[in-house]
Amino acid sequence: MIDQYSLYRLLPAERIFFAKYYKPGDSVLDHACGAGRTTLRLHEIGFRVKGIDTSENLIHVAQRRFPYIPFEVGSYCEIEEPDQSYDHVLISFNSLDCAWPEHRRVDALRECRVLKPAGTLIFSWHNIKAFHISPVYLQRENLAGTAAAFRDQAYVRCDSCATYFAAPDYVIDQTEKVGFRYLEQIGVRKITNPMLNRYVSPYVYYAFRKV
Repeated sequence: MIDQYSLYRLLPAERIFFAKYYKPGDSVLDHACGAGRTTLRLHEIGFRVKGIDTSENLIHVAQRRFPYIPFEVGSYCEIEEPDQSYDHVLISFNSLDCAWPEHRRVDALRECRVLKPAGTLIFSWHNIKAFHISPVYLQRENLAGTAAAFRDQAYVRCDSCATYFAAPDYVIDQTEKVGFRYLEQIGVRKITNPMLNRYVSPYVYYAFRKV
């Protein structure tokens, strides 16, 4: 597990969004940070970043490897930080899809109260519509996913665990209802066209601004 979460690199969508919306010196709350994959890179770029994860083991690894970066055990559903205390919140690598049941996902979005006015929320989400034609899912049998593709959202057993999938428009609508404005999205191969992402990208990165 530690090896799986210890690849210290940024994904293409993360690099694009950070360059566009983050400024050196900005504060970033990096949720579900694992062993510090994104936290380390954000620190190196010049941001004031704090990493939080529910796994004590992974946080211990991150603290040991990077003692100069603040890390803490915690959940994105109950953020123990003051209101309006961060410029940005990041929940990367589809980590929101581990929250169960669905209302806990909404809790996590509401907990982004820690963002300053006009602060940005960046996260990625498994795309349920990709079960239709995405090569990623067509290459392996997933009958549950094929049936779920006709819905807007569902928990689907994928890689031995129940994972949340939702359509891009459902994600955007749900997030805007808790006080955010949709900015843009990036899918696999840096696809920014929403229609292509809807059916091709197995997961999509979203950028929102607090209103």
